[in-house]
Amino acid sequence: MATEIDIREWQRGDLAKIQRDWLEFCRQATRSDIRLKPDCEIAMANWLAYRFKESEAFGFIAELDRNAVGFLIGRVGDWESAPPVVEPRKLGIIDAVYVNEEFRRRGIGIRLVERALQAMRDRNAVAAETIYDSWSADSAEIWRRVGFAPWMVHAYRML
Repeated sequence: MATEIDIREWQRGDLAKIQRDWLEFCRQATRSDIRLKPDCEIAMANWLAYRFKESEAFGFIAELDRNAVGFLIGRVGDWESAPPVVEPRKLGIIDAVYVNEEFRRRGIGIRLVERALQAMRDRNAVAAETIYDSWSADSAEIWRRVGFAPWMVHAYRML
């Protein structure tokens, strides 16, 4: 019998596992020109603690049998353009989505994103944005399936 994945709001006790999973992902995903800082564990812990306290921020945990198998961190806030020529508006930002390797391709990431989009709607955001690895067909497909499309492409070139 298959066990259902539950999506719940994050709690302070989730931060250590989020930190471990996210840093492990970063260690595997970095390019040759990107190196993690020597104090990345402390920096990550501080960033998560700060983000957890922010009223604009939210997080969701995907659980299977009370074990965290994925997470999403996002926020909603007022955005102004630079230069300031566009009317300010409320945007939702998805900072991170992660699903443990052995639980991928089960729709968990999509469920986390859909829950985040609802949280953004509930906070009156007019749009949502994120950054994802465009070289990863799996990543691009997940974002396409939940309605995201490239708009202003952030290009990168090594020198």
